[in-house]
Amino acid sequence: MALYLSCRQAVAEVDLELVRRFLAPVLLALEIGDDDLEIEILDDALITQLNEKFFSRSWPTNVISFPQDRTEGHLGDIVVSVETISRETAALGYSLEEGLVYYLIHGILHLLGYEHVGVGEEVARVMDQRQDELFDLALGQADLNGAG
Repeated sequence: MALYLSCRQAVAEVDLELVRRFLAPVLLALEIGDDDLEIEILDDALITQLNEKFFSRSWPTNVISFPQDRTEGHLGDIVVSVETISRETAALGYSLEEGLVYYLIHGILHLLGYEHVGVGEEVARVMDQRQDELFDLALGQADLNGAG
């Protein structure tokens, strides 16, 4: 699997390698295989433009997933807002990178078909539980020192 991770914002410094290390065990656990995944870290202004364009919502959001045809070898694209995520996760005591990973996991689950809006409570709970399990995995198994 190829993970393309880029940052198109100047609001906060993001350790992209740390984000990549957090995501590595998650991607293995999800058995994504050879499908590519592209992730862009944006600011509120850019994600608001995308939210407006694709969903007619004129406000920032934390994450947007764009599924692709997996027969082409591309799982999809995910965009996240560093500003929105920072606001939402700061009170929980997470670092910026941990907050980004939490919402990136959310986005990846959407690409894999998980839903939580407009579905029954039990279906939504399945996604929430899987997201929490994968986040625990990311925080528990990431090589935070960069060795190995």
